[in-house]
Amino acid sequence: MDRSTIINKLNENYSAFLDLIAEMPEAEFTFSPDGTKWTPGQQLDHLCRSVAPLNKGLKAPEFALIAMFGKADHASSSYDELVARYQSELAGGGSAPAPFRPEAILYNKKDELLADLRGQIERLSKSIEKYDEEKLDKLVLPHPLLGKLTIREMLYFTIYHGEHHRRHTEQNLEKLASQ
Repeated sequence: MDRSTIINKLNENYSAFLDLIAEMPEAEFTFSPDGTKWTPGQQLDHLCRSVAPLNKGLKAPEFALIAMFGKADHASSSYDELVARYQSELAGGGSAPAPFRPEAILYNKKDELLADLRGQIERLSKSIEKYDEEKLDKLVLPHPLLGKLTIREMLYFTIYHGEHHRRHTEQNLEKLASQ
């Protein structure tokens, strides 16, 4: 995917997630099928926690990123390859590290979290525009499960991550509807 496609897919996937959450009444927003799966509110909070450090990283000057993380030692994976790698990590027991795990999220936090994630995605889209195609494949950022990823790969992950949590939310809500 080129930069403009990345921005479009990012906005498309997160808009779908945000639209789903925005319409939820409290009973859905706070529903967990078995008490261990994340509620839609927790899914929302998790995405806010996940996108915020990416925004911070992308605001850093190039020299700082290179000083902290080095340069890419591999060619960027394709979107499908990156998704397969992430799914393999999850299947092997990988999960969100503590800073990315949400606590209980009350319904009265819904609008605040929706606005936060919308703003995060807007800032991310603008930040991507400052990177040319070459830099997307040259600069790296750390991912807690996947290690050092090129910025392009990190953006692929972020695109998929929104879709992943939207699908989990929809699947969990199907269980509420069948009760």
